[in-house]
Amino acid sequence: MKTLISSDVRLLADLIRKGGVVIFPTETVFGIGASSFNEEACKRIYKIKGRPSDNPLIAHFSTIEAIKSVCEVSEVAERLLCEFAPGPITLVLPKKNQNVFPKEMPTLGVRIPKNPIIREWIEECGSPISAPSANLSGRPSLTRMTDVLRYFDGIVDGILVSEEPSLGIESTVVGLYEDPPVLLRPGSIESDQLKQFLPNLVLPNSLTKGGEFVPPSPGMKYKHYSPQANVKLLPSDTFVSEFLKCGSKSNSAWIGFSFGPTDEHKKPTQTFDPTRMKLVSSNWEYSSALYAFFEVCDQLGIETIYCEEPREKTGKEGLLNRLQKASEGN
Repeated sequence: MKTLISSDVRLLADLIRKGGVVIFPTETVFGIGASSFNEEACKRIYKIKGRPSDNPLIAHFSTIEAIKSVCEVSEVAERLLCEFAPGPITLVLPKKNQNVFPKEMPTLGVRIPKNPIIREWIEECGSPISAPSANLSGRPSLTRMTDVLRYFDGIVDGILVSEEPSLGIESTVVGLYEDPPVLLRPGSIESDQLKQFLPNLVLPNSLTKGGEFVPPSPGMKYKHYSPQANVKLLPSDTFVSEFLKCGSKSNSAWIGFSFGPTDEHKKPTQTFDPTRMKLVSSNWEYSSALYAFFEVCDQLGIETIYCEEPREKTGKEGLLNRLQKASEGN
């Protein structure tokens, strides 16, 4: 298959209208999408990704009014959208149009991407775009065009070229289909911000997995965000001590805030290989770099990735969730 790679929103919208599958960047990660009204095209996404059939897709819209045309938008839902959208928030709402994929589910995850070019493209498509993250199922989401091309050039119908993702982790997901509302997936919009509008927001430590459970949101039932390498999540003191002992091993990689003693330029005094050692200065920088670092490590054949726990500052909630998910079973 020849993949159309272009920044022309009209050409990429034409592919969607013809039933195609298109990869596009958002402020969070790259998405792989199709028209929400084309069931066969949406099912192709599952086949391309190897995604479990009961793992739902989030529908991307250009405006709040477009969301209202297919979902029941309560007063509090509208307040949240006005406050945080366009941006990295997804609301799971009751559907009122059962022609939206997946037809059998009574709810739909909806969001409005921040990039105005992507919103223009969605508007040009003439329908919402159902899209999970552009990755192979269970693997880290993609945040760089180079990785998108390596995995999907020749596999999808089109790739929309625009500003690459900056936040680096997927959107915050809030379930508003029952009372009380539930934080279904942490993200860069944190629970403290949400509680200003949802004081009774439920923050479960863990969510039901396995069995016949049908998740209303991605990130709930299956292993996610994991590279091929084993991921070890360590407290700061343990991370530094382990690095000082084992950092020279070529089959290991490290990402964190400190690698031990530094020189006057704040660089580690011991041997530091930037290809497999990533120094970050904040939780936000950590989130932005994480998935791309995982991809680099897998390309290098790294066996173990050591990750320092996030700092007790803003940006911790979503980042810690992704690190815990990536390290599950290791």
